[in-house]
Amino acid sequence: MKMKTLIILFLSIVASVLLLNGCSGDNPKAIRTGDTLSPFSGTDLEGKTFSLTSHKGSPVIVRFFLLNCPYCKADTPIFNKFYDTYRQKGLKIVYINNNGANSAEVQSFADELNITFPVIFDPEGKIAKQFNIKAQPLALILSPEHKLLAALLGGVSEAELAELLDQYFQE
Repeated sequence: MKMKTLIILFLSIVASVLLLNGCSGDNPKAIRTGDTLSPFSGTDLEGKTFSLTSHKGSPVIVRFFLLNCPYCKADTPIFNKFYDTYRQKGLKIVYINNNGANSAEVQSFADELNITFPVIFDPEGKIAKQFNIKAQPLALILSPEHKLLAALLGGVSEAELAELLDQYFQE
């Protein structure tokens, strides 16, 4: 493996352990790379329900994002391009915002960046709490069985997405 690949893998594992672990006993069980994500659902900005369970059999990217984050603005075009390339082959992407913005601000972000996949506004942060998310932006990359392949903190590159998910889109 290339050194960059090893570093990405190592950072992904560290992020999974550090970011998804809760500190108190009343938190749900922390997930780790290889674990299957527990189901969640939320209402997107168009009023439609996004349910992880309804996308079993498809790889899913769950992106917790911040409106004022330079990484989020810089890599959203990468997520858009990846989605446009692979949605016909089953890829699902969902963005989740829970950082104190209002729904109009989240809608403006989605419009400005031409996001065509679901964007969930979760003002109470229920979904982030369910997975003990402590830092954002964070992308959870899930296999078609919804096993956690990686938890990528900060900006995400097309090369990282391709390395983790291209295997599911081979003809």
